[in-house]
Amino acid sequence: MIIVPPAPACKAGLAGALPVTDTEAIHINRYIGFVLRRPVPVLIGIVLVTLILAPGMLKLQFDNAIEVFMPRDDPEYVFYNRAKDTYGDNGRFIISAVYNRNLWHTETFRKMNDLLIDLEEYKDFNGHREDARLQAIDAIIVQGTITYADFIGLFRNDPAFRRLLERKCTHTFGTVDLLTGADLKKLRAQLRTTRDFKQSEIIDDIVSPLTMQDITGKNDMLETYDILARDTEGNRLVPETREEMQAFRKKLLRNPAFRGSLYRKDPRTGAITDFCVLVKFINLPDQDPIAREIKEIFDYHRNKGLDVITTGVPIINIHFHDYMHRDLYTLVPIVMLVVVIIFYLNFKSFRGVFLPFATLSLAELWILGLMGYLGHRISSVDMSLPPLMIAVGSSYSIHILNQYYADFKQIGLRKKKAGLQQSMSHISLTVLLAGLTTFIAFMTLTTSRIYAIREWGFFSAIGVLFAVFISCSLIPAGLTLLPHATPRLTHKNGQGIRSTIVDHIITFATRGAIVHYRKVLIVVGIVMVFSILGLLQLKVETVFLNYLKEHDSVRTDVNLISDKFGGCEGYSILIDSGKTDGIKNPLFLNTIENFRTWLESGDNRDLRIGRTDSFSDFIKTMHMAMNNDERRSYRIPHSNTDIVDYLEIYGGDDDDSDGRFDEFESFVDGDYKTCNVLARLYQGKGDSVGTRGRTYTAEKISDYLEDHLPGGYSYTVTGFPMMEIKLVQYVVRGQLQSLFLCLIVVGVIVILLFNQLKAGLLALIPMSVAVILNFGIMGWLGINLDMVTSLIAAITIGIGVDDTIHFLNTFRHNRAKGLTTDETITLTLAVAGKAILFTSIALILGFLVFTVSSFIPVILFGLLMAMTMVATTLGALVVLPSVIKATGINLRSTEPESWFARRFNLDRLLGLEQEP
Repeated sequence: MIIVPPAPACKAGLAGALPVTDTEAIHINRYIGFVLRRPVPVLIGIVLVTLILAPGMLKLQFDNAIEVFMPRDDPEYVFYNRAKDTYGDNGRFIISAVYNRNLWHTETFRKMNDLLIDLEEYKDFNGHREDARLQAIDAIIVQGTITYADFIGLFRNDPAFRRLLERKCTHTFGTVDLLTGADLKKLRAQLRTTRDFKQSEIIDDIVSPLTMQDITGKNDMLETYDILARDTEGNRLVPETREEMQAFRKKLLRNPAFRGSLYRKDPRTGAITDFCVLVKFINLPDQDPIAREIKEIFDYHRNKGLDVITTGVPIINIHFHDYMHRDLYTLVPIVMLVVVIIFYLNFKSFRGVFLPFATLSLAELWILGLMGYLGHRISSVDMSLPPLMIAVGSSYSIHILNQYYADFKQIGLRKKKAGLQQSMSHISLTVLLAGLTTFIAFMTLTTSRIYAIREWGFFSAIGVLFAVFISCSLIPAGLTLLPHATPRLTHKNGQGIRSTIVDHIITFATRGAIVHYRKVLIVVGIVMVFSILGLLQLKVETVFLNYLKEHDSVRTDVNLISDKFGGCEGYSILIDSGKTDGIKNPLFLNTIENFRTWLESGDNRDLRIGRTDSFSDFIKTMHMAMNNDERRSYRIPHSNTDIVDYLEIYGGDDDDSDGRFDEFESFVDGDYKTCNVLARLYQGKGDSVGTRGRTYTAEKISDYLEDHLPGGYSYTVTGFPMMEIKLVQYVVRGQLQSLFLCLIVVGVIVILLFNQLKAGLLALIPMSVAVILNFGIMGWLGINLDMVTSLIAAITIGIGVDDTIHFLNTFRHNRAKGLTTDETITLTLAVAGKAILFTSIALILGFLVFTVSSFIPVILFGLLMAMTMVATTLGALVVLPSVIKATGINLRSTEPESWFARRFNLDRLLGLEQEP
């Protein structure tokens, strides 16, 4: 693929160098003149800005939490956070399954106990112990280098700290035999961070068979006791004999509430095959740092022989962050390589590769550095931004260098700087206009209510401006400093310019637009009908888990945990009794129990509720304990007095003095007025519950409660799944809003540019066709509209309008020469078509790189954008000239200019108006 001088290939589509108008001199000429006169200071300035902005990249962080997407002032989101303040963060927890063929062996219990001891250090802070540990490390640092074995051996009497040191050393240094003083100092800094985590007591609760307490009723008192007994120093007594194992099993099986919560039974044999460990955090806005710390603990113990599967929303987010980090460092270099190849095939020269490559690299550093300095946290939506900036920015470099080679002979005939001034001023204006339209298209996304999309729109728009500025500065400056050497031409045996595949494509497009324009329009009409039918089938997806490939280990772990313990996230269903202490009423509690029975009923498997938990479990356990542990007494007592008495004689703790026993805090408010029913969402194997499934479940829950709650009761369904459901509304509303706003703004710009309404309508045709085609294909193929694919419409319009303006401006200029419509179309395609094709090739190949991503939406985004770029290219090369041929539009206004047109004609204001 080669662009051959002197074939013209500029956005404005004007062959060779044209006289620079007075208007042009007023606008861009001065800046280009400054760049050409002082190329070295300009380049130094660009380097200095890069040195300032580039370090900001080190500040970039990754975040895929719901807070990155939900509008802060959304009423349901505000209520969701208020509920977390009252009941804790019950929707985002780490849950694991400990399984082993030798589950009931002492060694397995010891390994599990070690895991729990390590976790409990983040729940109950011991400042004296932690300070003593750091002091011991300080003493070792003073001594200098030490072998790893001796270092670890010094803490044999503190097993928990020894395990911590092993984790940190492995994580930081890998396998190491010797620790230097520098290593020890680095290790101490990490230990200090860990100490801060522990001091925050960020773990709210740890639920497991070895840590769980049950309720017993003796001497007319209800008291809690540890299922696994402890010694006088508070250490758990791991069962060692067969009798001790049997006693522990009996205690575990006593309470029906523990089944499916603390352990899992094999449905065929009835044997206990898995133990559950659930870690619940205090309500934190950013769980990633502590979640990584806890994941490190689980990974360590798994490597030490404990069979454990770990998942949950915090763990899923960690994997998302790691995947995003990997994608960022994978996609960007590949896209860079692709565009470099395009540059080489296009220009076949050192400057034709180096200058645009430098331009793209600097633009990338600028935008990522700015994002880092502004504290932007990269989400799954942002993963498309860096490669997109490269793909889009490459087109500006191609246009400028194409113009340089198109004007190469004319530049050589004059003084170099004068020739470059003439050539660069003209093309820089066109690149500026192209960047302006893309900037505006991307900025329309800032109207979205979804925070991540709004941020994406802002930074992508700024990135476009960076790319335009650097292209119009660095390339002219570089060309000034480099010798005006004869380019490598593509002549074959000295017999003329070789015909390329691009020439054949242009010939094909010309014939289609002139000879078969009716057939072209008929085909477009048929395609649009099918696309609209497909669009009607388009569905929205906002569940992040479904962004991963079906056989990804993250999804399979979620499926396994769902199968064992009912799910790893869920709804919080708040049922309000309407009065203080109202939930102590048997009628209310039985209403809760009937609701839970309905949720878990076999007739309602379509609700995908794996298990439920509620305050009523405690009341049923108390009632059973006060009736000699008879299983039939595991129910809500009939008397309100019994419930009140049970709570009065219950011996639980209230460490925070909020009027609730600690174990009740997830389920009741301080006034015992509202009960929180936790319903875990079950993810079936190969059948993940998406947004539609979650919406269906929420609607069915609401319908049931509307019909069955007694008068005076009310309810609210909240929780993490409800936030994902809420995002659907914002995705759809934001998509329609940005789409129409983008089309209107771009249409107005084209109207002002050409001073004709029909020009604006013409410009919207190829873009609208491409957008509708994209959505139609998504609908027919079952591709969901999600956070990432919702960006496609604005990107399509922002990029597609460049080709449209390129064609229309070139057509208008050629038409003004008195040519017929057919002659004008032929000449326009010959001139403008090559630039459109080459920039499209760069964009298409750049977007195809997205297919190596870890995320399904990003992969589909790349495929759909590549397809859309094909559509916009065909729209500019075939559909648009076919419409012109059919309508006979010449884009030359014969009406006298109005007051508005004289003042707001962008063609004249920007210096793009060309004289015939």
